Order: sequence, then structure tokens, then C-alpha cells
Amino acid sequence: MHQTRRQFVGTTAVLSAFALAGARAAVAPGPQRQSLAAFADDSARVASLRKGIAAMKALPASDHRSWFFQAATHAYSQSLYTAELRRDPRLKTVDRERYWNKCPHFGQCSADFVIWHRAYLHYFERHLRDAAGDPTLALPYWDYTKPEQRIFPAIFAPEFLDPGKTQPNPLFHPNREKSFTRGLLEISANIGQAPKTVAAATFFHEVGVPGFGGDNLDSGHTQIGLLEQRPHNDIHLACGGVINSSNGAMAEITTAAFDPVFWVHHANIDRMWAEWASRPGKSWGPAPAPDWFDEKPWTFVDVDGSERTLSRRDAIGLTAAYDVDYASQLAVPSPPQPPPPPVASAAPSGGSRDRAVATGAAPVMAAAPAPMRKRAKPPAERELLADNTPIVVTPHNAGHRLFGEAAPPGRRGNTGYAREDGPPAQALDAPELSDRNARVLLELADISFKLVPSSGFAVFLDCAGRPAAGEPVGLIDIFGATHRGMEMMAGMHHLKATQRFDVTAVVRQAPGPFTLRVEPYDLLVSRDGKPTRGRADAVTIGSVRFVVLTS
Repeated sequence: MHQTRRQFVGTTAVLSAFALAGARAAVAPGPQRQSLAAFADDSARVASLRKGIAAMKALPASDHRSWFFQAATHAYSQSLYTAELRRDPRLKTVDRERYWNKCPHFGQCSADFVIWHRAYLHYFERHLRDAAGDPTLALPYWDYTKPEQRIFPAIFAPEFLDPGKTQPNPLFHPNREKSFTRGLLEISANIGQAPKTVAAATFFHEVGVPGFGGDNLDSGHTQIGLLEQRPHNDIHLACGGVINSSNGAMAEITTAAFDPVFWVHHANIDRMWAEWASRPGKSWGPAPAPDWFDEKPWTFVDVDGSERTLSRRDAIGLTAAYDVDYASQLAVPSPPQPPPPPVASAAPSGGSRDRAVATGAAPVMAAAPAPMRKRAKPPAERELLADNTPIVVTPHNAGHRLFGEAAPPGRRGNTGYAREDGPPAQALDAPELSDRNARVLLELADISFKLVPSSGFAVFLDCAGRPAAGEPVGLIDIFGATHRGMEMMAGMHHLKATQRFDVTAVVRQAPGPFTLRVEPYDLLVSRDGKPTRGRADAVTIGSVRFVVLTS
């Protein structure tokens, strides 16, 4: 850090005084983010982006302005840390627990995913402008919703910028899916368009209906939102792939932010949230109590070395005084912000840990004090049925009997995993389902793999061997599994994870027996849209169970 404790406390005291007085330090409006296609046509902007990233990479890892420090804020691996420590012994003085591994994949609720990343982009972009010496610089967004932008971005692809290979490209990373970066393949239309995600009506999950943003009660990040499932996770895997028998950088949570293409991908994820919120009929849905938006603040390090501590409300509010503006949402009002707190918001006293947020948004005030709503208790959990038979899923076999008949043959990759010694078929007509707010979750546990697959996997729940119509109940979170057990497994990539899908609507309509069907889908396709033949690498699901949640 490049600020003494006395300087830091002094700065915090001034900002705290503004907050206690009902004002906040303002952030000047920043430049507008552009589509990557338009950005790439402006050589001056591309040069500025390259200059900024090169300058950040040149700094020692212990410097808060460095590429390593900013990427590690998202997540980092022990191997990356060990390598940087040899070059910069001061790295051991950084408070890793306070500043790094803050991506919400690490145990937080899934609704934090898009909220935290908005704040992360905001502060990274401030560092980027400073490094480039260009106050007009903004991150471009890679808009793969459009067919012409589903190829790998050309400015990120070459290792060198000149024929003589003397000018390294700061936007290059060696660990990427080669067939994609070389222009042989492109993102499939279904992933790029993400129609189910865009069509979601609410940010938070409803009973039986997954939300755009996620769930505020799943502390294990197991009921992920639609935006995180697609296109976020799929794009990460498509870009990363497998390089020399190891997962590519974008395919691993602990290495993803070290690849420069991470930032234009996440700029588009944030753009999709902003655009979704601007459309008619969108809402927060079953929002939690107001205090949820103000708890568990996140800490970022700003350009001057001072800490910026944000609550969820602060991060969401960055749209009001955001450093960017998306032309697509100017003409359409956004849905309402989270409910205001019942009293005037003020930064609590706390020395160097005071909440000193430079968002530029006006303080949120309630018209009059009101009694605080009690926080909803986590729902009670009861196992209904369990199947502890491991399932090995590959692009060539995808059906598994779950208390019923095997999935019928004839569908793509369906060979069936019917158990001869399994329990008799049971109907999911437990008394708890008489509660209209009860949820039935399908839990897949001990999801593991040696290398990230070349395909994604969609999860279906078929009744009595008859394929269910419509959409899958969800997608397996392969990207989210790439950090589970990392320390325990000493860097090995045979990781395990748990994921849950709300199948309440399916169970209410048809109470069983059921077949779990996991089918592969293409992350990348040929340039003319044809499917590609993926590797025969497997994902193992250690156990399956139904869980009932009641209030």
C-alpha cells in the first residue's frame, strides 16, 4: 500500500464526516463503455487499453495498483502466489484474507454474484484509467448476444503485435482454448443469446422459478441465478478450455481474472444486468428484508490506496452515479431500487474501517422511522429421498434412474443408468408440499472432474421415463466447481461441489417416479453453426437427493 496509516485515517475521517452530515464524496461521471466491436475500430482507444494493462502488469504484485493485486481480489491460486512471491518478497505483507479471494463463489449467497462484480468492475476501471493515464478510458463490453461478436475478440488473440515478435500484446494470455482463439469456432447461439435468462421476470428466485440474479438464502452458493448459469459460466469455459492437460485460465475461478478477456466478458455481464433491469415487467421479486442490502460490506482498495467499504446497497447504487452509461437503457426506466432503510443512513464510526464510499449517489433516506422488519429465518431442510450411487456423465451417456424407470433410449446420449437393486419408486407427495411456499430441491452432490469438460451439461427431471417438455431445471455449474477443495487437494484439479435446482413446479405437476437426465450441449460450434465433437471427458455426480425446504 502507498499510504501511511496516518494518511489513511485522516482521509477516512474526512469522508466519514461527509457521510455523517448526510453527504458523500462525489465521483465525477466517467466515460461511456462501448461495444467491443466499436472500441476495436478505434486504434487510439485500443492503444490506451493496452498501455493501461501493460503498466499494471509491470508493477510489483504487492502494489495495490498491480495486475496481480487486482486479479487476486477476485481469486488467486497458491501456485500463482508462490511464483509472484519469488519476484516480490513484499507480497507476504499483503492482508490476503481482507483483500483477496472476494468473488462470491467462495461460500456467499448466489444473489451476491452480479452485485459484487459490478463494484469490482467499477474499482478496477478506476485503476485501469490511472495506469493508462487516460481519464477517458472505459472497459469495452464483449456483446456476444450479437451473432457477429461470437468469435474470439481479435485484439486479445495475438501474442505479439508485430511480425518480428518484438512487441508483446498485453491483452494476450497463453492459456486459452486454441480452436476458439484461432477463429475456427464461435460461441453457440443459445449461449450467446441466453433467452431464458433474458426472459426472467424477477431478480431473486421465486418458488419453483429461478431468478435472474440468484438466491439470498443459499449461503453455499448452490442455487445460482440464470445470468450466472448462462452466459457467464458457459463463456468462461469456452474461453478457457484445456491447455497442455490443465484447465485454461478463464475456466478456473482462481485464474480467470488474470486473463485480460475476463474484463470485457464481465463488462458485458454487467451490461446485460443493466439492460434487463431497464425492460418493462422486471422486478426484484421476493426481496429479502431491507437490512440484507446493508449488511456484510465488501472492501476494495481505490487508486490512492484508501479502502472503500461497500454494502450491497452501495454496489447496486453504482448505477445512479456509474462511471458508464449504456445507450440501450436510456429511454426505459429501471425497476425500483431496494427498499430504503427505515432511518436515515449514516456511516458508523469505526476508525480506519469506517464506511467511506465514493459512489456519487445521494444518501438514501426514509420519510419517517418505521419498525425494522425481522430477518426471515433460513428455511427448515428435510431430506425426502436420496440416491448415493455415483453417476458418471459424459457426452455419450446421460440418463440415470432416480426412483423410477430408466430414461428412454433414442435421445441424444441416453444409454440409461437404471439400478437393478434400487428402492421402489416413490411419489413426492410429502405433507410439506401442502405449504404453498414449500420448495423441493434436486441436489447433485460431489460433482467432480479431472479436467473441465469441452461441453456444458443441462439437467432434466423426467417423470416415469417420459422426457419433460421445455427447458431443463438448470445447468451444472462446472465453472463454480473449479475452486472447491483447492487447498485440501493441494492444487489437484479433481474437485467436488454441490449444486441445487428448484424442481417444485415439476414435482407439483407430476409427483413421480422420476429419471434424472443430464445432457451435454455445445459451448462452441463451427463458424457455420454446426455442432462440434467434444472430448469424451467425464463429470461425476457422487450422489443425488431431493430436499424439501419449509418456512
